[in-house]
Formats: sequence, C-alpha cells, structure tokens
Amino acid sequence: MKHGFQESDAVQPAGWLRSAVLMLAITVPAFAQDEEEKEFLKLEDMPLPTFQELMDAYTSGDEFDWVVTGNDDVIVTEPIYPRPDPLGAKTKRRQQLIDKKRKTPEERTELTGLNRIELQLKGEGFTDYELSFSQVKEIRSFQMLILNQIDELLKEGDIRKAYELLMVVERQAPGWERAVPFFEKLLLREAELKTQAGDIPAALALLDELAARNIENPELPKMLARLLDDQIKGAADDENYPRARYYIGRFARHFPDHEVVQKWTTKLTAMMTARLGEAQQLSRDGKPAMAADIAREAARIWRPVGGQFNEYAQLASRYQKIRIPVDHFSEDDVISPVPLAADRRHEELTLVPLFEPVRVGDVTYFDSSFFEVWDPQDLGREVVFTIRQRRPHWHSQPILSANQIADELGVQLIEGSSSFNPRLASFVREFSVRSPTQLQVSFNRVPLFLEGLMRFTITDTNGVLSTRFKMEEHSPERRVYRRVIPEPNGLNVKLYHVAEIEEVKFASREEEIRAFNRGQLEMIPHLRPWEIDIFRKFKSRFAVQQYAIPQNHILVFNPDSETVRNTYLRRGLSFGVDRENLLKKILLRDEDMTYGRPASAPWHAGSYASSPLVEPPRYDHYLSFLLRVAAQEQLRVPDKQAFIAKAKEAWLAEDKEWDEETWRVEHADEIKAAVAHIKLPKLKMLYEPGPMVELAVEKMLERWEMLGYEIEAIPANQKGETPDDWDFMYRVVQMEEPLLDLWSVLLTDNQFDVSKLDGYPDWLRQELINLDYST
Repeated sequence: MKHGFQESDAVQPAGWLRSAVLMLAITVPAFAQDEEEKEFLKLEDMPLPTFQELMDAYTSGDEFDWVVTGNDDVIVTEPIYPRPDPLGAKTKRRQQLIDKKRKTPEERTELTGLNRIELQLKGEGFTDYELSFSQVKEIRSFQMLILNQIDELLKEGDIRKAYELLMVVERQAPGWERAVPFFEKLLLREAELKTQAGDIPAALALLDELAARNIENPELPKMLARLLDDQIKGAADDENYPRARYYIGRFARHFPDHEVVQKWTTKLTAMMTARLGEAQQLSRDGKPAMAADIAREAARIWRPVGGQFNEYAQLASRYQKIRIPVDHFSEDDVISPVPLAADRRHEELTLVPLFEPVRVGDVTYFDSSFFEVWDPQDLGREVVFTIRQRRPHWHSQPILSANQIADELGVQLIEGSSSFNPRLASFVREFSVRSPTQLQVSFNRVPLFLEGLMRFTITDTNGVLSTRFKMEEHSPERRVYRRVIPEPNGLNVKLYHVAEIEEVKFASREEEIRAFNRGQLEMIPHLRPWEIDIFRKFKSRFAVQQYAIPQNHILVFNPDSETVRNTYLRRGLSFGVDRENLLKKILLRDEDMTYGRPASAPWHAGSYASSPLVEPPRYDHYLSFLLRVAAQEQLRVPDKQAFIAKAKEAWLAEDKEWDEETWRVEHADEIKAAVAHIKLPKLKMLYEPGPMVELAVEKMLERWEMLGYEIEAIPANQKGETPDDWDFMYRVVQMEEPLLDLWSVLLTDNQFDVSKLDGYPDWLRQELINLDYST
C-alpha cells in the first residue's frame, strides 16, 4: 500500500506531513523528524544548494529535486521524471488529456495517474509517496536548482563556477529553453566585468557572441551603448579616429540605426567635411603637399563617399605619399664591410645609375633614364650613346649632358681615385664626346653585358647629379624622402606619381601590422613567408606581389682573413649548416617550403648562370666535425715540423742514425703534447640586422658550438670601424646580374683585387678570372 496524500485527504497543518512509515534523515537539506510526523522547511527558509554540493551530487550521480507544496513546504526528493521540468511536462500532458473529449481507456488511466505525483523522499530508499497534483505548487528539478545557483554566482561575479554549472545543465538537457537565457545572462555579466577591468576587446567579443545567439536581447544594445559611447569619445578626443571608426563599426554591425551610431557618424562626418574644405582651399592656393596632407587627415576622421571621395582622391593623387615600415635606417658609421639592406634601400631612392634592371628572365634586361639609344659599332667594340633631351614629367632626375657623363667616366677609369672601377677600366680603351648629346666609348674587348657594366651614378663637385629623391627630414623614428624635381601643376590627376616616401621605424612586427591594418601605412615592403597566405586571403583589401629577384641568404668569407683561408675550416662550417631545417623551422615556418628552397647559387634559379648539375650544399654534422679536426691539425703542422726539426738536430748531434718515420711513431705522444695548446681561433661572424636573420644565426651558432666551433656573432649595423679580423658574414642579397655581381659578393668590395682570391683553390680562381674576361 502506498502512503502519502490522496485527492480526498484533508489538508494537514502547515509544515507537517503525516506518514505511517518512519522517515529517514534527508541529507540536502536536513530537517527535524519524528516517528509520526515530518517537519519541512518553508521555501523562504530553505538554503540554496552550494556550488560544491551541486557538483558533488552531479559527479556522484546522487541528484535530488525540490517539491514545493501549496503552503510553501519544501520536500527534498529523488529525481522526478520527465526531466528537466517534470511539473511542466506533466501539466502539459494532463491538460491535453483533459481537453480531449473522447478518451480511450488507456488515456483515462493515464489521466488518473497524472492527478497524482509519485515521489521518493531523499534517503527513504524505495519507499514511494504520493501527492495530489493540486497540492504541488512547484517542482524544482536538479537542473532548475543549478540555474538558481547560477543566478547567485553571476551576482557575485564568479563567472568560472557559473559557466561550469551551466555546462552541467547543457550536458544533461541540451538546448533546454529555460537554460538559454542563462547563457545570455552569463555573457552580459562577464562582458560587464571585462569592461570594469578595462579589457574592452574581450567585452566586445562576448557581446558579439551574445548578438549571434540572440540579437533581440533587450540588454544587448544598452550595454553596447554604455561601453562603446565612452570608447568612441575617448578615441575621438585623442584624435585616434581609426579606433573611433572601428568602434562605431562594431556597434553598427548589430544596430546600425542606434542613436549612438547615428550621433557619432554625424559628428565625424561633419569633421571630415570641414577638413576636406580646408584641403580644397589649400589646393586652390597652390599648396598641393599641404592640401594632400589635410585631405588624408580628413579621410582618417571618416571615410569620404560619393562626391567627397572624388574630391579626396584628386587632392591625394596630386601629391602622392607612401609610408612604409622599416627595421633599420641606413647609417654611415657602422662596422659592416658591405652595404646593408637599409643602405641599398637608401641608394635606390637617392641614386639613379645610368642603367637599371627592368625585367628579369634567364637574363636581366636593363633600361636607361638618360640614354635614348646606345648603338654598338665595329662588332660591339665601340658604342655611341645618345642622350635624352627631354625628360618625362614623372622623372625626378635631371637631364645630363655628354660632358657630365664623360667626366664621371674619366674618374671611374683613373687608378687610385676613390671612384676607380677596375673592371670598367679593363674594358674601356678610350672615350670621346662627339656632341653635347653623344658619347662614344671604345672597348678593348666586347663586353658581354654592356648595360650591367655601365651601372654607375653621375657626380660632380657639387654632389650627385643622377638622383631621384632626397632625404629632407630625419629623426630616430622616421625619415622623409621627397622628389628632387617636383611634377608640374595642371596635369590630369591620374598622371601624377609618388612625390614623397616616409620610412617609419616600429618597435615590433605586431605594431607594423596593426598600423597597416589601420591605414597608417600604404605598404609593407617585405612580408614574412608565413604572412603571405594570410594577406592573400583578403584580396579585396590587399594586393600581394612577388619580387622578380628572390632574396638569397648566403655565408660570405672574408678574403683578407687568414683563418678562413683554411679550406677544411670553410667546408666544415658549410657542412654544419642545416639549411633545410632552417628554412622549415625559422625562415619559412612551413614544412612544405612553399616560398623558399635550399639554393645552389646566390641568384635566382631561372638565370643563365644556374646549372642543373650543381646541387645545394648538403648538411653533414659528422663530416663537419671531422673537417674541424682536420682544420685544427692543419693549423698545428708548422709547430709539429719545428718540433721534429729540433728533435732531428739533437738526434744527429749524438751521431745517431735518423729515421723520421720511426721516430714519429715512437714519439707520437710527445709530438701531440707539443702542439696540444694550438686551437682553432674564435671566429667572428657579422650578420645583417633583422629578426629573421637573428633567429637563423642563433640556431646556426647552437649547431656549430655542438660541433666544437667557437664563433662570436656581431650585428653588422653596430656602430664603429669595420674590424680587420672578421672572418665571415651572413648576408641577404638580391643579385641582379650574376656575371658582374659575383666578384663583389665574393670579395666584399668592388675593387676586383685578384690577390684576394688566394685563399680559394687554383681551379676556382682561374674560373672566376675567365668569367670576368667573357665577351
């Protein structure tokens, strides 16, 4: 027989449940008991289960429910089904059966059963009780109790525990409609806490998640308004307009018609319009540079559209300006024996050689800004250069005369002068000025690449004549280059070209990318290989172009260093470089090496100078170690010979018969001890500055040190005089013309001193000389 309330039972005194069965103690929560009656706590007095109690009950499978009677008594029971809302489910089904006019016998039986609610008190075992449906005011399932506790945790700001409990509900009742608002409450509360902590990006990310879940949430626009109105105002007050636009865009993404969006859009548009008006006035006053700067400031405040965009485009196009990030600036007093990347960049901006590369294929094609034509005569032994008399408006270099070029050519041929070019001198027999616009040059032998041979700039006593840009401003953080000859006024705005280049130094790569995304930079000259695919994904925003000439990372040995004249040492260092692993892990960060490869030569693979028979240098740490030992033994040879000579002299002085081979075997330990103090010297390695090179150098040093080499790495942009005792250098080069540029790379200067090749094998020296005499 079941015990409990039946529908016909009278209402019992408040707070008491009579039973013929002795009730056992209830663990959560506990209440007073006796044999005949059980007193229950009122709902208002019932302590809510704590986080730990709920988690313990969940993990142990000892869950419980609360049944609230009509007089607010709380009965703690075993879980009641169906879950997670047993009373709601029973009420819905009961009403469906009541509303049905014709019921089957099974449905009448089911309805009778639904008029009672069966339950087991917590701790009573299998003893069943019944309550009349009308006497049950509420059933708080275990999941509902968790939601109640989540409310309390959110008030306290304990997001972690609230989220942990919410995940319990989600696992037990996925997608339950009563749990959905709690996810939204959690996101709102966490966003509020992040805002108070000053973590605005995190708060916005949480609100974006809320918008994705339920854009109709009434609290969402209110919180976005409170958060972003202050942020937009602060950014505008600091004149950080890109940030202000960013926050407006984040708000407008969800609520484009909100009053905060409309207010700031109107305000910034008005400011942009006013600045654009100032730029127009400056343009009318004949100040295109200032007008373009003000127009760009206007565009930073708010992006112009329609007719205003056309006005902005005309002003900005009239005086075009490019801002680029750089790691280092060119410096005069650095220890590098060769021009560094910053120096080469500075030279490209400020110097215009007679011939410049314009296209690269199997050979490099050159063009000239100064010569109209250059006609070879006498089978190429004589060339007549005709000088341009008109300069296109986009050229910023001046028009030169034949006399000016002849003067510079003469200086290049005078041995002992600072501009002496020994290679050019070996080719040129004589030259003459035929007219102000024609220069005739005769050659001892026909040059294979005339244009590459004539790549020099024109100077006079007043400085460089063949120039393009001039550095006008410089500071520790920025440099500004402007055209030497400005483009004339009155042209169609589509015909104007770059008038100013600004180099900006940043503390980190992250700051460069951030500035580029904000529109504070127009281009990034060198993308890291792992960045290329990222930018290519956004074709509508960025244009990624590949250089015609690849960058080559090479090791160059100092021809004046006595130490690295040791062939074993050079080869040992080379075999100790794991090129493929450096590419995969450091330089490319790509196991497939999509944008790089180990190279067999310091020029591009499609060049005429490349040979398929030559393979890239291989990595062999064991051979590298043996070659280091061989190099050290070779260094000890002179002292060994001196030790043996001295021993021979003493041996013969005693009238003993001398057998050197036998003596060496018998005195091997003495010979070894006599030269044990002789070690390979510590090598000095210079390297081009730059974060990627620095990482590669660090890994190379680790490997070399494991193999027994002692090497000191020194950045080549360090201030001071070039040391005489540097041994080799890590360089990054882009070789335009292999035949003409190889010597300067190998010898680290442009003097073509054959004596510097003494450290190389005879066959290599002869091949290099033969190459230089190719016609």
